[in-house]
Amino acid sequence: MSQETVFDFIKDPTKENFLKSRELIITNPDYDPYSNDLEIMEKLFEDKEYDKLNYYVNINVLLSPRAHFIKYFSLKQIGDTKASESVMFICHNILSCIEKTGDGTMENPYIVIRISDENDFLQLHLRKKYTQQRLVQHEGKYLDVLTLEDGSELHFDITDAYQRAAFSFKKRNEQSGNQEEQPKKKKWWNF
Repeated sequence: MSQETVFDFIKDPTKENFLKSRELIITNPDYDPYSNDLEIMEKLFEDKEYDKLNYYVNINVLLSPRAHFIKYFSLKQIGDTKASESVMFICHNILSCIEKTGDGTMENPYIVIRISDENDFLQLHLRKKYTQQRLVQHEGKYLDVLTLEDGSELHFDITDAYQRAAFSFKKRNEQSGNQEEQPKKKKWWNF
């Protein structure tokens, strides 16, 4: 799979094209919705290791709005305006395509790849914050329900991420013989 294939939806940013690109990510054996890649990228930015950060790429960050947002700032730091604008364009397209996947209701939730995409969508696209988060099952799907500051709720379909995380957790436990808690959701890093 090439990056060009994953980013095909940029040429024609429809829901269908975005979901095809998303499918390439979630079916990849290396897909890990709880990977620490975003934390690694944030640390590289904090340590001013911009060259390493700008070339940091793997399956778990290809369609992460936050990964592109971090790279945007990194590229700005080294003065590469053209590349920073391109990366921000990708970030905006990912966010707008997430919006096209649903309307945030329980019946038509937004579809994300990583749990962190929920916060990215709220903060970077809608300019909102949430006060409460809970997991619910609805018609065979796992949904994160975020209660916003105004009391309204948005629903995000995290079925694929949840199932992959549960599978990875079970596999790690079987390999190590440990019975640990499942990974907790990661917090948003404020710029």
